[in-house]
Amino acid sequence: MKFVVKEPDYEKSPYTGMGRQHYMELCRFLLEGVFRHVKQMEDPIRFPRKETNVSYPQPGQPSWRLAAEKFEGLARSFLIAAAPLAADPEAAVGGRSVKEYYRTQILRAVTPGTPSYLMTIEEIRPQGLPGELAFQHTCECASLVIGLTFCRSVIWDTYSKEEKDRIAAYLGGFGHSHTGHHNWRLFNMLILGFLDREGYPIDQDMMRDHAQAIVSYYAGDGWYRDGHLFDYYCPWAFHVYGPLWNQWYGYEKEPWLAQRIDQYCREFVKTYPAFFDRQAHVTMWGRSGSYRCAASAPLAAVYLLSDPGQEPGFGGLARRILSGSILQFVSREECFHEGVPHLGFYGPFEPMVQSYSCAASPFWLADPLLCLTFPEDHPFWTETETNQIWDRQAGNEDGAEAFVHTVVLDGPGIVVDDHTASGLTEFRTGKVLMKQDNPGLAGYMRLAFNSHFPWEKLGFSGNGEAMQYLLKYEEEAAGRIPNICMYAGVRDQVLYRMVYFDFQFTFQDQASIALADFPATLGTIHVDKVRIPKKPYCLTLGAYGLPLQGQAVIQERQCPLTGARAVIAASRWGQVAMVAYAGFDELKWERRHGMSAVEEESVLIYGVSQKSRYYEYSPYLMISAVLTKQDGSEWTEEELFPVERIVMTDREGCGGYGPVRIHMKDGTEYQVSYEGMEGKLQI
Repeated sequence: MKFVVKEPDYEKSPYTGMGRQHYMELCRFLLEGVFRHVKQMEDPIRFPRKETNVSYPQPGQPSWRLAAEKFEGLARSFLIAAAPLAADPEAAVGGRSVKEYYRTQILRAVTPGTPSYLMTIEEIRPQGLPGELAFQHTCECASLVIGLTFCRSVIWDTYSKEEKDRIAAYLGGFGHSHTGHHNWRLFNMLILGFLDREGYPIDQDMMRDHAQAIVSYYAGDGWYRDGHLFDYYCPWAFHVYGPLWNQWYGYEKEPWLAQRIDQYCREFVKTYPAFFDRQAHVTMWGRSGSYRCAASAPLAAVYLLSDPGQEPGFGGLARRILSGSILQFVSREECFHEGVPHLGFYGPFEPMVQSYSCAASPFWLADPLLCLTFPEDHPFWTETETNQIWDRQAGNEDGAEAFVHTVVLDGPGIVVDDHTASGLTEFRTGKVLMKQDNPGLAGYMRLAFNSHFPWEKLGFSGNGEAMQYLLKYEEEAAGRIPNICMYAGVRDQVLYRMVYFDFQFTFQDQASIALADFPATLGTIHVDKVRIPKKPYCLTLGAYGLPLQGQAVIQERQCPLTGARAVIAASRWGQVAMVAYAGFDELKWERRHGMSAVEEESVLIYGVSQKSRYYEYSPYLMISAVLTKQDGSEWTEEELFPVERIVMTDREGCGGYGPVRIHMKDGTEYQVSYEGMEGKLQI
């Protein structure tokens, strides 16, 4: 099962061929997968589970979790059906009326005694864990009111007053109840905004409290901190639900707060297109990765604002990114299990599954489909697809050479590099703090994230970890990776960060590494200074894991100019190379099983540094390059060994003090200096 663009329109959409009709066909395709699991019109939506170890419901969980599973199936699939229903109320899938199914199921969901009944907040509370005040139903109520709004005349307006009152009372219970102190406040805001618009009384002080809290999470550069992290919840919650709330409630009744939400959204979309690679692909990063292309939704949602403020041509760029990110997933058979998207990235991948997800959760990927609420003459549909900076890649008609387009976002502590030579996008992120045993550590704590080479499962084996340092002491069986990454900003094109391995409440006596890195044509140069007081230890740094399709080809090379050593791993997936310039005893590689998000096997290249003596003036700097290609082309000397020479301040050449100058073969020079970095650290 995969989606195929039929009769593509490459004149209006030269990159993807997708126009408005293709989006409609996509919705039908997804609904056909949904309705494969609806045997009778009275049946609630419950999907088969491929993964059962992490996601809910788990054996022994209270009955409200079973109700939440049904609610996610109903509400999130309704997000796919709603906008197409507005255009075609008589649509049928599998011989069933889509309108009648959702109209009936929504009513049955709030009616006690039916198999579809979902339980009220008053019925759920006694089943909660000690201190548990917010429940999954709140999230799904928000999806439900979005769907009811998108096809209002088809479903909501057909209910009797008694039926509307019944649904409103159910929604109001969750809208006026506790919620999570992060993006979830937006759920309550939409529930209350819907009720207010439909003439039902709401607590306006409660609404104002939620809205002021949302605005208070703003960090700068268009980004909100979602409770404690920066991740895709900013684009697929704050910058989608925020504009909807403005439309429904904010512009009229809370203009000051609405103006801030409006301003932050417009600021966000100025730089957000850089987060998508040449193919408009989403990078696997952070939690809830199974929501996939939902990350592109703000580029459409900005048009919900009263004054989007977008220049002509933005609609073509937005559609190109939405279409490319959607096709990244729906065009792959491995994304689906019995017609439903996996809890994974492409295929199933348990290390990225969270306990708050169920089999229906991936249907939040419907967020971008809000573009179907735009009329046919909207700029989103009428403008020709463009690819922004990728249109200026090497080899185009104006003869531009390959370059790296870099966006620095101090607010969330993210630096984005678009590599036009390879078509790949990398993020280098800071401002991350988690407990050492948090399973989410794998999705956040990396030196960089790549749009084509996803992060891998953490092994803590003492060998390498993908795109991260792994520290192992002699007497310990397992290694450890950092659990805090602090951001110190970009100076002279060099990003500075600091990581600690065992942060709990103090930095005293703890091992740390000062990170300094800058982009190269095909990747990143790392110039990192080690501060590990305890000895002996073994420290490794891994490159990106290379998913294997067929056999791996390993090649070793040495630079005659600098003596740097390189290992290249290649497969049909692409190529990863790691170059060791200083501080590494050796480069190794290993074939791994069950670590990759996209293939059963992968190859990891990693460098090794071992130290045994206390207080020895020996090399402190770990200087390396991690480089990637999507294709199988040969590596030139300039591509593989971009550094011409390294000049250190100390006469011993250990990098213990003073600036380090990195001279590149393209004539550029970078100075790395850690002086004063401690005073600039942010989390």
